[in-house]
Amino acid sequence: MADHQFYNLKVKSITPETKDAVTVEFEVPQDLKDKFDYEPGQYLTLKFDLKGQKARRAYSMCSSPVEDHLAVTVKEVKNGLVSTHINRNLSVGQSVESMRPDGRFVAKTNPAASKTYYLFGAGSGITPLMSIIKSVLEDEPKSTVFLLYGNRNEETIIFEEKLKELERRYSGQLFVEHILSQPKKVKGKGWFAKSKVTWTGKVGRIKARLVKDFLKEHPKRDEIAEYYICGPSNMIESINRTLENIPEVNNEYIHVEYFSSASSRASKSVNEALGAAATVHLNGETVEVEVPAGKTILDALVSEGYDPPYSCTSGACSTCLAKTLRGELKMDVYYAIDEEEVEEGYILTCQAHPTTQEVEVTFEV
Repeated sequence: MADHQFYNLKVKSITPETKDAVTVEFEVPQDLKDKFDYEPGQYLTLKFDLKGQKARRAYSMCSSPVEDHLAVTVKEVKNGLVSTHINRNLSVGQSVESMRPDGRFVAKTNPAASKTYYLFGAGSGITPLMSIIKSVLEDEPKSTVFLLYGNRNEETIIFEEKLKELERRYSGQLFVEHILSQPKKVKGKGWFAKSKVTWTGKVGRIKARLVKDFLKEHPKRDEIAEYYICGPSNMIESINRTLENIPEVNNEYIHVEYFSSASSRASKSVNEALGAAATVHLNGETVEVEVPAGKTILDALVSEGYDPPYSCTSGACSTCLAKTLRGELKMDVYYAIDEEEVEEGYILTCQAHPTTQEVEVTFEV
């Protein structure tokens, strides 16, 4: 049976990364070590009770399985309930409720493998990429990693010094290139001196031309190349389209992770969604719920007081994954699963609307 339980983890340390991002390291009790084994690139679903409401958020781990600790990095989002709490109010020694690690944006490392990894990130999208970088460098010494990382300015670069240190330690194996959209201007001396930009790297955003140039500047060194993309939805979709149109790129090796709601790749319209009777297999029980027209399976379960697994509620993670056993459902979006899985009946319940009068789904997948 799938484990959708929450476990208490004590905060071991909190490290500022930038003025609006912190890394939170958790203490994992010995009896939970096995449950919190994870793969590089996965996330934790954290639960908080804030301002009278229960809130869940998925945060990628910046730590790597090759390290002896568990940590996530959280960037404060404007008006973000949980991210603001973590950045401003969380303290060492407090306990946080967490699900076991989850997620499919992972690197399957193999000490004997020799691959070329191209990583594209922006802002806090570096978090799971950092986990992957450390794992590949340590677990796959024959592999090479090329990272293209975008930020607004010098002060917003998360892990800047850590990336420099990794480049030094793994010289010839890791190559990092930064691009800034709004580099800082430094005021010159004297009354009439003009402000000038001291940044000498690339300026702009990660777009198609830059991606193509980056691949040409860093040709793959191995037969297999893996591509990992994490950041804002428009950046992900632009890079994904660019890679898919390059003949030398094997689309099977393109991996994406949205950390915010995406804008496209929506399925067909769900205007035909009906009110339905749903049979749901959840946490070892079988429950019956009514799903009102326009509502999702997850909406119905939560409103009836059940405790289904979920996190982002935007179709970007796979925490609420289930499978259709009977009837039909349509999803608004489904970024965390692929077309083959949809054809096999898998659904993200936060996005799934019944289109038949009766449906049956199971979370035991």
